[in-house]
Amino acid sequence: KKIKKFVLNYFPSLTQKSASDYNNFDREFLSEKPKLSYSDKNLIESMDQSAFDGFSFINPKFEQILNK
Repeated sequence: KKIKKFVLNYFPSLTQKSASDYNNFDREFLSEKPKLSYSDKNLIESMDQSAFDGFSFINPKFEQILNK
């Protein structure tokens, strides 16, 4: 195989200035309203939930889905 080499003329800055620095994200993406994904109660119950041991927060909307 022939290996192609090329020189990059642009190196993006990937340093994060703060926890709320979203400069590397597209503005259109950031303006989208988040949606809660549909979840099947049986599927969730069949999955190993041990990775979440110690977590105390449950999204109220998600809790409504689980209680159906």
